[in-house]
Amino acid sequence: MNDKNKNVVISVDNLFKSFGKHEVLKGVSCQINKGDKVAIVGPSGSGKSTLLRCMNLLETPTYGEVWFEEQLLTPVDPYLHFDIIRLSKTYKKLIEQIKAEDATISEEELDIKAITQIKKDDLLKKFEGAEYRKAIKTLYKEKNLDINLARQKVGMVFQHFNLFNNLTVLQNLTLAPVKLKIMSKEEANKNALSLLKRIGLEDKANAYPSTLSGGQKQRIAIVRALAMNPKVMLFDEPTSALDPEMVGEVLDLMRELANEGMTMVIVTHEMGFAKEVANRVVFIDDGVIKEEASPQEFFNNPKDERLKEFLSKVL
Repeated sequence: MNDKNKNVVISVDNLFKSFGKHEVLKGVSCQINKGDKVAIVGPSGSGKSTLLRCMNLLETPTYGEVWFEEQLLTPVDPYLHFDIIRLSKTYKKLIEQIKAEDATISEEELDIKAITQIKKDDLLKKFEGAEYRKAIKTLYKEKNLDINLARQKVGMVFQHFNLFNNLTVLQNLTLAPVKLKIMSKEEANKNALSLLKRIGLEDKANAYPSTLSGGQKQRIAIVRALAMNPKVMLFDEPTSALDPEMVGEVLDLMRELANEGMTMVIVTHEMGFAKEVANRVVFIDDGVIKEEASPQEFFNNPKDERLKEFLSKVL
C-alpha cells in the first residue's frame, strides 16, 4: 500500500473497461503529473474518450484503480496490492502447496510464484477471511475520496459543449459554484464576468447558448470548468464538433491555459496542437497504450508499427 507520489495528480492503474462483452480498455496504466500537458491520440474507437471519462468516473472502470492526488476514487483492486494478496486464504494455501512440491524454493521465489499464479488464474474469491477483508476496508477508508469532491477539482470539457440551453451564459457559469457552496452568488457572478471578459464574450452574459456560434459555446464551456478553480482540466475532443474556422479560437484559449501552467489531458485529433502544446503524447489503439513519448520523439521517431501507420494517415 505505497503512498502515491505527491507530484501525481491523476493515476490510472491497470484499468479495464467493458461495455457488455465489448472490452474497450485492456489494462491501461498512466500518470498525470502536476503541470503536465498530455495529448491522447489514436484511431476512432480505440478507447481514448473512455479512458478520459474514467479519470473522473463519468465511466466506472470494470477493474483497476483511479487515484486523484493521493486519494482513491474507485473500489480497491486487491490484485494491485501484494500485501493484501498475502493476507488471503488463497495465498496461504498456495504457499503450502508450492513448498510441498519444492522444499528447496527460496522465500522470494515462493512469494513471486504464489502471487503470479493468483493473478494469472484470478483466484481471489469474494470471501477470503477476516484479515483480508479488513485490509481492503482499511485501505479504502484511509484513502477513499468522495467522487463529487474530486470532480470539483477536475474540470471536464466535452465534444458537444453540454451547456444548459435553458440558462443564460452567466447562469451556466455560476450554477455549480453557487450550488456547491464554493462561492456566494455575488462572488460567482464577479468571477464569471471576469472569465467572460478574458475570452472577449462579456457582452454574451445574458444570452442563451442557442444564440452562440460553436466556437463561442466551446470557449464558454471551458471557462465554465475554470469557474470551479480546478487542479486539472480534461478535454474530450474539444474541437471535433466545430466548423474549421472556429477551431482556432478554441485552441488559442487552450494554449493560454497551457502557458499559465494548467495541468491538462486532451483527447484530440489536432496533431499540430499536440506537437506544439503537449509535453507528452500517448497513442492508444485497441484499448492499449502502444506508445508514449515527448512530442519530438513521438512524431519524428515513432517505434510502434501501428503508430507509424496511424501517423502516415493523419499527418
